[in-house]
Amino acid sequence: MKLFLYKNWLKITAIFLVVFLMLGLTSCRTSADYWYAKVYTNWGAEFQFQNFWDGFWGWPVSILSYPFAWLCSNIGKGLGNSYIWGIIFTTIIIRTVAWPIYSRQNSVSVKMQVMQPELDKLQKKYAFRKDEASQQMMRQEMMKLYKKYKFNPLGCMFTMFLQFPIFVAMYEVVRRINLTQIVDSGNGVLVESFGKFALADTKLFGFFELNGTSVTSGEMKDRILCVVIALLYAGITFLSQKLAQRKPSYVKKTTYNPKGNDQARQMRIMNIVMIVMFFFIALSSTALGIYWLIGAIYQIFQSYIGRKMNERAYYKMKKENLLG
Repeated sequence: MKLFLYKNWLKITAIFLVVFLMLGLTSCRTSADYWYAKVYTNWGAEFQFQNFWDGFWGWPVSILSYPFAWLCSNIGKGLGNSYIWGIIFTTIIIRTVAWPIYSRQNSVSVKMQVMQPELDKLQKKYAFRKDEASQQMMRQEMMKLYKKYKFNPLGCMFTMFLQFPIFVAMYEVVRRINLTQIVDSGNGVLVESFGKFALADTKLFGFFELNGTSVTSGEMKDRILCVVIALLYAGITFLSQKLAQRKPSYVKKTTYNPKGNDQARQMRIMNIVMIVMFFFIALSSTALGIYWLIGAIYQIFQSYIGRKMNERAYYKMKKENLLG
């Protein structure tokens, strides 16, 4: 099973991300019949689902969405009732608190880098030995290699599942915090009412409207801003990925060559596809694009710190294995 996961982890990741986009980002629908399109009222209302599968999907997000909205609202109200400042600081705080989850994924990457030269030798050794006995021996040696470096292919998948509800919950906050609903004022008069955590100042620089604007809605200046934000997000995400793919100095001392590796090539293609997909999704909401843009900028900072931590972990693991 571990061997299968290691050989196919990129394909598994791609499938997971596609499912993630199909299910997690269905919040772009605006029908009030769905729990993720309702205004915030109280935490209990977050768990009033229409059916089992709606609830099965909604539970992990709802546990986080309401407190994230509370945090965003309070930060925004403390800074002039500002929607944009609430989004920016809440994004930074949540990503900082969730840093250990991202660090766990980095540790998996380090282990792969450390054991890659030995794995290359093993694959070269059995490259032309396709009989069942030789393949069985290769699997046994590979499992010993995993055990030596304490590498578990499930580790990468596990961290993605941990990140998933955090990402979607904050996505829901950005989309829902300023939604309105039609209520009866008590005299048979229907009025528009904001949710519990709504923030009044929804403009950027006092000029661009963020609430409810997209590439197809709002004034022309707001539509232009939406496109600019989406392009900035795509560009910074691409830059972040290029920096992440750059070989650290310690890897250059090994025989590992990610540019010539099929998995690395597949990863680059998948990253480009994901950037394009998220770019078009960002066009559906200016506020959502800003949230992703702030996250992408912060990701560069996290990646820099992560690379430094990975370098220390790399030499530590190399030392332990040399001594072992």
